[in-house]
Amino acid sequence: MSEFTSSPGERDTDGAEPSAQDDPIAILVVDDDEDLAELTATYLERARDDFDVGTETGVAPALDRLEDDRIDCVVSDYDMPGMDGLTFLDAVRDRYPDLPFVLFTGKGNEEIASEAISAGVTDYLQKGSDTGQYSVLANRIANAVEQYRAKRAVEHTRKRFDKLVHNSTDVISIISADARFEYLSPSAERILGYDPEEMVGEYIFDYAHPEDRQQAMERFFESVQDPDQRPVVQFRFKHPDGSWPVLESRGRNLLDDPHIEGFVVNSRDITERKRREEELQRHNEQLEEITSVISHDLRNPLNVAQGSLDMARETGDDDHFDRIDRSLRRIDEIIDDVLTLARQSRDDPETEAVSLTSVAESAWEMVDTGDADLRIEESAGLEADESRTQQLLENLFSNAIEHAADDGDVTVRVGLLDAGTGRCDDAPAPVGRGFYVADDGRGIPADDREAVFESGYSTGESGTGFGLAIVKQIAAAHGWDISLTDSTDGGARFEFSGVEPADE
Repeated sequence: MSEFTSSPGERDTDGAEPSAQDDPIAILVVDDDEDLAELTATYLERARDDFDVGTETGVAPALDRLEDDRIDCVVSDYDMPGMDGLTFLDAVRDRYPDLPFVLFTGKGNEEIASEAISAGVTDYLQKGSDTGQYSVLANRIANAVEQYRAKRAVEHTRKRFDKLVHNSTDVISIISADARFEYLSPSAERILGYDPEEMVGEYIFDYAHPEDRQQAMERFFESVQDPDQRPVVQFRFKHPDGSWPVLESRGRNLLDDPHIEGFVVNSRDITERKRREEELQRHNEQLEEITSVISHDLRNPLNVAQGSLDMARETGDDDHFDRIDRSLRRIDEIIDDVLTLARQSRDDPETEAVSLTSVAESAWEMVDTGDADLRIEESAGLEADESRTQQLLENLFSNAIEHAADDGDVTVRVGLLDAGTGRCDDAPAPVGRGFYVADDGRGIPADDREAVFESGYSTGESGTGFGLAIVKQIAAAHGWDISLTDSTDGGARFEFSGVEPADE
């Protein structure tokens, strides 16, 4: 009875599971009389099958025992050499404030009892000659341990809940019926960027993006009126750094719950998920476009080539071989454009400081310009992917020349939106809102301006219909907005806004 079967180090360890109510109860009896300590242990184990009782005759080894073993209750004599029971209690309370401690002593009076209660003893019982006292002691130990374990279980649950709330990827909030924050979990500071205490009392929809606010308000107040609804709302949230992360909020009306009396909302940041979804959607759209090209645009020149080959075999006329040659070149052009479009949608641009003049001149050199002229009216440094920006300009230049009014005799102008005074050189100039490419050709009718950016759309005989689709894809990859209007010379004018200026 002097050794325990319980594992060492299990009690009061931060994060350790508390003992279950039906686990054996480990008791340490401390008495300077070894025989009396053993007798007490024997009677206690007879009184309850779930008691596991050990003994010590000295206070110092008893404290060591508490350090090494999981003890659920201490039963101590009062009058012991070196350290009396109350001094021992003080030492135990310093280390284990809530551990049940029963003072079981033959030297009892009202003064000792009062002092013991003031010192924080769990229970006090005087020794007697009747063995029935051990049944009383056993019951008091069992009651004390039951309360102790229940308290530990609650505390453990509270600590676990606190850690879950602090480290959760969700923000848990309670909203009043008039849409004001009543509570936000600590994770709000990490996820939303605000001190949760400072947000209490704030109107929740003040943080929603103006374009998303109405929908969020409608869903919320509908749920206030109808508790059976479980709304899920996605909206952009105003972060203190000026960004607008996308939140997904799931709500439940618990206004009638007396423990909550509010609308419980779980919100999480889904910005990255939305980005991946949009990227996947773009890739799927590109795949559909490529499928369309393979099934339609390539079929025509393939049919021409096959028919011409059959006629060449039948007649030997060299004109049929010319048609085959044109068809094969057409197929090659379409494949090149499709591959370019696919690459643009797959990889993110690698941006750097790029001179608008330099990249425009490089693009012009790569195009069969014929009698066309290039005029760079303003220049600036742009933050862009040089290779892709050159591809964008090449396609625009080719488009202008292909649709020129008089066999390629066209002037193409490149400049800045809201430009400064920089002219035709690499000197730094304010980039304004972006840049433009304009020409004095036939222009593009207003009714066709949306369709020209679709894959496969072409009004020219030699075009593949992918040039402007690639332009749109490159602009989107950079985060630029593209618009198409009339130039001052009557041709087409492509404007690119949202362009970041290069750092000086």
